Amino acid sequence: MSEPADSLAGIPGLIDALRVREAFVLFLECVDGRAWPDLSDAQLRALDAVCSRVLPELLEHHVLWMVSRPGQLRQMLVLLGESLRANYRAPATLDQIAWIRCLLAISEARAGRPARVHEELCLSCGRPWPESIPPPNGTFREQTKELELNAGAATAFLRPFFAAYLDFLRRQGQHELANHIESRIGRLLGLLARDETCPGIVQALFHVRGEGGRSRFVHVSLEYRPASEGKPGPWDGIVYARQIIDHLDTSMQEAAKWAREAADAYLRQNGYPDGLDERLVHWEITTLWGDTADLPRHYAGASISLPLAVAIVSEYLDRLVPNDVALTGAFGAVSASSGSILPVDGVPEKVEHAIRGGCRLIFTPAGNSLELDERPALRHLAAEHGACIVSVVTLDEVCKRLFPPEGSGRLWDMLRDTATNLLEITGFRRPRERPFAGQATHQRHRLHVRMCGLLVAALVLCEGLIVCKGLAPTCPAGRALGLILPSAAIVGLGMWASFSLADAGLSHRKSWPWFVSIALTAMCFATALLLFSRILPSEADLSRRYAFVPVAGVMKDLFLMWFFAWGVATNTYNAVAAFERLVDRHQFVTARQCLRWDSPLEGRLPLRCVHFPWSWGALGIAVISVILVYFDMDFLGSLRTGTDAGFWYFLVALGRDMLFVVAIAEVMIFYKTALTEVRKAFS
Repeated sequence: MSEPADSLAGIPGLIDALRVREAFVLFLECVDGRAWPDLSDAQLRALDAVCSRVLPELLEHHVLWMVSRPGQLRQMLVLLGESLRANYRAPATLDQIAWIRCLLAISEARAGRPARVHEELCLSCGRPWPESIPPPNGTFREQTKELELNAGAATAFLRPFFAAYLDFLRRQGQHELANHIESRIGRLLGLLARDETCPGIVQALFHVRGEGGRSRFVHVSLEYRPASEGKPGPWDGIVYARQIIDHLDTSMQEAAKWAREAADAYLRQNGYPDGLDERLVHWEITTLWGDTADLPRHYAGASISLPLAVAIVSEYLDRLVPNDVALTGAFGAVSASSGSILPVDGVPEKVEHAIRGGCRLIFTPAGNSLELDERPALRHLAAEHGACIVSVVTLDEVCKRLFPPEGSGRLWDMLRDTATNLLEITGFRRPRERPFAGQATHQRHRLHVRMCGLLVAALVLCEGLIVCKGLAPTCPAGRALGLILPSAAIVGLGMWASFSLADAGLSHRKSWPWFVSIALTAMCFATALLLFSRILPSEADLSRRYAFVPVAGVMKDLFLMWFFAWGVATNTYNAVAAFERLVDRHQFVTARQCLRWDSPLEGRLPLRCVHFPWSWGALGIAVISVILVYFDMDFLGSLRTGTDAGFWYFLVALGRDMLFVVAIAEVMIFYKTALTEVRKAFS
């Protein structure tokens, strides 16, 4: 008796973690078919949480998942019906019953049972069946018999099916009922269409002997399982989401295994060194002919390999595959590691079905090209429907077509992206909609990026005022400001350009922009030094007034500012951007290794940087700050009599030192906070 209570206690935690699907399944397992009067107080509280928090979330964001589970929907429907008779949350419960019956109607439509669709929809509106309205007649069946019960896509089958059903109701004079049903079904079909175009969903082509081609959606989700947790690994890291793996056909077990291996090899060869390490792949065929329990008996063969591998890559990269794309192809024990696609059976029938089903891009193995060439009618059919049949040799060809690379890597493209990023940082251009995770690093940290540039520019401005008032008091104010202000602006823009270059380097997967950013900031500070030297006095014997050459003191200050600009500010930003990039690309294993600094840097991080632990970095910068203050005190004490430096001069020097401390603190706080968030992402 304690086990169900312990299980129920985990439901609030699952709900708070937004794992509503797991909470829903766990609740139904704990209830285990009990009637309303038999529910304990803990089960009633769990039911209240499911009704108030889980069902609304499922109806909004997990329609495809719910439609594929009619058994669990009916179990929930029984509980809601009994609670309604007990007058429990009557208005809300009645509304949820109506939505669940509409979901069941969609499920029955996908299973090819129009009479059950009619029953569920009538009951969703509180109408008894079959007394008030006769079941769909011959006209309705005539309208829908040509519809293919294929992928269950809302656009390919369900929308025309329910349009014919609503037309049937209106011919029966049931306009009010039809309008009420249309509003609910229309919303659910819209949510279903959205779910069918999520990452990790790919349309696979099957061949049914004697019946021709069929298409079904393959749906993949990835579960991150750190090796540190010591969880036993499932069968080859891939499981069928609804059934234990042993219930699948042997050929499909092998096909799933090779699909995972091919996807893993592709990811490792294309900039994802983790591959599928510590990932459990859940997959399912989301559209069913019959009961979900009998699903594995209806499918066999290895042609699921290519669609499943593409679905894994799609989910991993968080990139969509359009639902008018269909695939068929297989991998083998030898070809999986290289991604070579093997020929499969029934390709002409599959292609014909895909074309007639509205697919516009169809991938087939190159080994089946001869079969397609022998069927010129297929080429004409594809031309008539605007479909493109692509024969492919490797998985890499398919993925490059479906998931274009994030950046070309060409120098001109990098410069263009850097300039665009700079305009966004400075506010002269609105931020772009960027499709790739990790490509908008400066957008996530825009405040820090702008603050760094402004602080360094302010440091240069203070240095210029010190040069003007302390070292060159006779220089006209207008001329001095005409040189000081451009110096500060150049240095600030150089800092922002370095941040922009880091973002462009991430997008184009290049590490050499780190060296360019060092040179870029050095050029900006050298330009500032050149402009400041025009303010300094041009005496032949400078030692008459100063203990050292003034330009040497200015060079020392600008050198320390430059060292801070790239060694701390931009270098730290590069490290944070690289870590976040790894997390965005699901490279948790690599990110952990880099955080421990126990792996080769160039081969791991997408950007180069000088890495250092936060505590040692803070200590080192504190030491540098003390040395800087000491040099400033020595410099101020070295001024000879006759220099027109007064209280205002010392105030500016003190302000510069304080600005430097603030800049260091801001960078270190940013670094500490960002690394904490990175660790949370894969903890």
